[in-house]
Amino acid sequence: MIFAFTDEQESLRDAVRELATRGRTEPVPGDAPHDPALWSALAELGALGLPFPEASGGMGASPVEVMIVASELGRAGIRTAYAEAMVAGSLLAASRDGGELLGSLCAGDSFVVPALYEPNRAWSLEPASVMADGDRLTGVREPIPCGAAADAVVTSARDADGVAVFVIESPALCGARLDLAGVAARRLKGAEAAAVARAVNLGTLTLCAEALGAMDTALTMTVEYLKTRKQFGVPLARFQTLTQRAADMYTSLELARSTVQFAAMTLAADPDDAATIDRLKVVVGKAGRHIGQEAIQLHGGIGVTAEYAVGHLTARLTAIEHSYGDTRQHLAALAARVGDYEAVDLIG
Repeated sequence: MIFAFTDEQESLRDAVRELATRGRTEPVPGDAPHDPALWSALAELGALGLPFPEASGGMGASPVEVMIVASELGRAGIRTAYAEAMVAGSLLAASRDGGELLGSLCAGDSFVVPALYEPNRAWSLEPASVMADGDRLTGVREPIPCGAAADAVVTSARDADGVAVFVIESPALCGARLDLAGVAARRLKGAEAAAVARAVNLGTLTLCAEALGAMDTALTMTVEYLKTRKQFGVPLARFQTLTQRAADMYTSLELARSTVQFAAMTLAADPDDAATIDRLKVVVGKAGRHIGQEAIQLHGGIGVTAEYAVGHLTARLTAIEHSYGDTRQHLAALAARVGDYEAVDLIG
């Protein structure tokens, strides 16, 4: 299988890299606020509508292009709601009447994010307490990343017919929490539980691609530090144990890169492939933890200072590992499917 990018994909990568370089800011602790200027720049580049139909203002591209954009944002350490926008846009694209809002999202005129999780429900996508009675919703959705800046949220709820998807305009959030006490919502026709799972698959890939970019930068910074920082009059790179640890980081990075690229191509062919997403999340979660921890350790005390990017990259990798299911949950999902595979006789 060939993982090489086409000329068009390389042009997209270069354009996003230049945009990310211009939009890079000093790292700050905590959640990054929504940046309307950067969001508009991404919209002008076409990044917000990449995988969505051209009829709705999208680009008609594939998850591979989404992966390219997200990895460049992660490489620059830019935190955005790009993955969340991909989830919301996917749900709108799955419906028969979400085209207008999807077009506004692609153009950057509306900031739309998903609200799919409930408190104390881990990462279950099945609505438990969020119920629909006609066009009124009850229940709680939390957490909602970047929800405070959202013009609309897309959420799911259960009614007598099963799971349906709704849009809530101008949501009144308290922090990252949305209380649905009879809130008015518009049902998206044709978007059901399968569309939610498909949208989260795309969002998970996007986050893992961002993690790939962050890991790449963390390793680059670590190698440069080992080359320039001296101890006992010689660079740290002269110490064999330290270079071996950096080599192990490189191995984890390249394994993650291959897995992310394979998952992007797989989703392009089958957006419902949950098993590939489970494998992706496990590999990227383990690689991110390894590279982040080693980057801090090899930098020493400077690695945990607020002024240095390595600690912030590691914090972001940790947050991504615990988004859309953590490593343990996805391992459990893979283990539950072991019986679906035939046994292989390696000896005979």
